[in-house]
Amino acid sequence: MVIHRPGRFSEDDKQNATHINESVASTDPEPVLNDNGLPPQDSGRGAWLFLIGASIVEIVAWGFPYCFGVFRAYFFTHAPFAGIAYVSVAGVVSDGVLQICLPFVMYFLNYYPKQRKNTMWLGCLFCVISPIGGAFSKTPTQLVICLGPMYGLGAGMLFAPTINYMSEWFEKRKSLAFGIICGMGGLSGAILPPIFTVCLEKYGYKATLIGWAVAVFILTASGLLCISSRVPPAETTKPTLSDFDFVRKPLFWLLLIATIIQGLAHYIPGLYLPSYALDVGLTPTKGALLVSLLNLATAFGQPLQGMLADYRSSFYLPMILSTIGSGLEALLVWGFSHKLWDLAIFSMLFGATAGGFAVLRPRFASAIVGNDKNNEQSLLIFGVLTAMRGVAIIASGFITSAQLKESVKVTFGYGAGKWLHVIVYVGVTMLIASSGALGIFVKGSARFGKRSSEYDMSQVSEESSQA
Repeated sequence: MVIHRPGRFSEDDKQNATHINESVASTDPEPVLNDNGLPPQDSGRGAWLFLIGASIVEIVAWGFPYCFGVFRAYFFTHAPFAGIAYVSVAGVVSDGVLQICLPFVMYFLNYYPKQRKNTMWLGCLFCVISPIGGAFSKTPTQLVICLGPMYGLGAGMLFAPTINYMSEWFEKRKSLAFGIICGMGGLSGAILPPIFTVCLEKYGYKATLIGWAVAVFILTASGLLCISSRVPPAETTKPTLSDFDFVRKPLFWLLLIATIIQGLAHYIPGLYLPSYALDVGLTPTKGALLVSLLNLATAFGQPLQGMLADYRSSFYLPMILSTIGSGLEALLVWGFSHKLWDLAIFSMLFGATAGGFAVLRPRFASAIVGNDKNNEQSLLIFGVLTAMRGVAIIASGFITSAQLKESVKVTFGYGAGKWLHVIVYVGVTMLIASSGALGIFVKGSARFGKRSSEYDMSQVSEESSQA
């Protein structure tokens, strides 16, 4: 044992003090660069600043489609579009086009990453012109085109680059980050319906849509100020057929089919709850409240299910909770609901469970890519899954319209009589979507036409020759 006199320091003491000073310095709030000279992933000022900006952009991209049920109820009961049922498809068309255009935009950005900000500004322009065009539409067709495909295209060009940026800033917390971003869309869907309802009743649809156009520009501009690249944009390369070799993987097709089936039912309650509420005797304000509760529950449910997927490093448990849970809620709760309190319970339960499926798509893509660690291909797969989900959402609007018969009288029986087929359709479709969990028994490296072991060996040989 060595004893040092007071006021004297050994060399070991000096080294320890140096380590302590370095540790204290490491807690400085300024952003810290990693060994590659880049901001860290999953933490740090840059990552969280991006998350704030992407969340603001999410409000613009998804907030309006989430709230279209309020506009649908207004248009159906007010001139000049009163009684015209197909105006309701504008909401699902907007949502569908938003998702359908994603793989094309993301594939373009994979090879031209320097155009991400320009793409977002162009999307902002479309989202501003769309409600202004809707405000001055004279025919139902003009209204559907402006508020449907035009807004959806602009929203897609806003949303796709944020996913591209997210893949740079987040890896281990990817599901949580995507859950927070999606949750902001749900939160906007909770806040905006009452605001839109009041504005529609007080000022009419023209002033409301023009006001939303102004809000779109302000929100988008503030969000883009927070978004930046983590890594320098890569040099442009040429697309190759190998970008699409994931179509030979059984896991891709299983998760794609589950995504399509889930998309055929997910947005129906949010779109039609205000109309259902009117049929059972509730006011438009209470109908808008139901949509707010559903979207508010989605805003909390999506990050929580994203955290569950990150924590367990598996998406199958939250997938089962989302699909089976929401299916049973539709069949056992919505079908028997005729008052505000029980419809509110259904809205919160369905929002908390059904919305969680959407945040799992980045994990779907990573599982399909497997050990290849191909970020560009993962983004492309995410875009394809989202696009096919968009097709399903558009189809769901027409399927539901065909099931609804305005001539059927409203009763106090299951589904209020008129809505029985719609409710059963939503519940059964969600239950069938849970079949995607069978993917747990399928290896991500498995491929059609070649055994996974042969593929792995050929891949190893190729990597060895390159080395």
